[in-house]
Amino acid sequence: MEFEKSMKVANKQRTLCEVVREVNDYLKEHPDSLILEKLKEIHSMAKRMTKKLYEYNKEYDKGWWEKNPDYEKDLLRRLK
Repeated sequence: MEFEKSMKVANKQRTLCEVVREVNDYLKEHPDSLILEKLKEIHSMAKRMTKKLYEYNKEYDKGWWEKNPDYEKDLLRRLK
């Protein structure tokens, strides 16, 4: 499942996606199909929002780049 694979790698900096990953990890041990479906929807929305922010202004999250040197590479990989 693409969603589950993308949830395995977390950034050091806490982000919206980091929280989604934590919830996904929790649901693997405490399954709830309704919450999992809503989480997938949130994940999709967050990726679209991030892609638009990145298109509008690459520097919108500049402060995270220093703390996460691979952030841009990871971001572009996750937006695919």
